[in-house]
Amino acid sequence: MEQTTYEIRVVGPVPAGLLPDLGDVVMIELETRTVLTGMFTDQAALHGFLARLRALGLDLVEVRAVAAPDDDESPGEEAP
Repeated sequence: MEQTTYEIRVVGPVPAGLLPDLGDVVMIELETRTVLTGMFTDQAALHGFLARLRALGLDLVEVRAVAAPDDDESPGEEAP
């Protein structure tokens, strides 16, 4: 089954202790936001993840589908 990669941006830092609760995502902290990048099999899986963020008290800013990250490109970086 094909998975889609999503970047999910939340306000502020995500406490490191919450990362295990979020599953298989990569976390990049920016100045005022945190970018979580993960692969989801379908919309139901994505919505379940977003519900977990809400339950953890994290404020959602943006959700967008992105191309799968290349080995030499970090999640959260804009392609030139």
